[in-house]
Amino acid sequence: MQSPQPGMQESWPVGPVVSEFPTAKFVKLLAIFVGVLIFVGMVAFHIAIILPRPGTSQSTDPDQVAYIVTIRALTAVFAAAMDAAVALAVTCSWYWGLTRPDLTEGARRGLFLFGTVFLGIWLLLSTASVSLLRVLIP
Repeated sequence: MQSPQPGMQESWPVGPVVSEFPTAKFVKLLAIFVGVLIFVGMVAFHIAIILPRPGTSQSTDPDQVAYIVTIRALTAVFAAAMDAAVALAVTCSWYWGLTRPDLTEGARRGLFLFGTVFLGIWLLLSTASVSLLRVLIP
């Protein structure tokens, strides 16, 4: 049995060990672009939640105003940090799934599945937080 040529994948009788990778660089850059869009979209979503609704009665008590401002600031920091973490995790999983030729097809599918499910769960939890924040922040 002769050895495969350099750059060629070793084949089993039923097919290659790993599938072919896209050759276009834009596919790899697309994973980074999608991660940036995920981050921007989630930050915009959380800013919309944090902003006060017009027409709501604002308290004039300095202690209550300071508390509301503090809660909004902490919520903004939390949302930005978590959105960045989720976007980075999704970007890394998709990028590594597209750029690592040494991964098997199952490992690559696992990376894609992780990124998709992780993002979906975070979006569900973020949406559920809307009702909680509307109760906590008048």
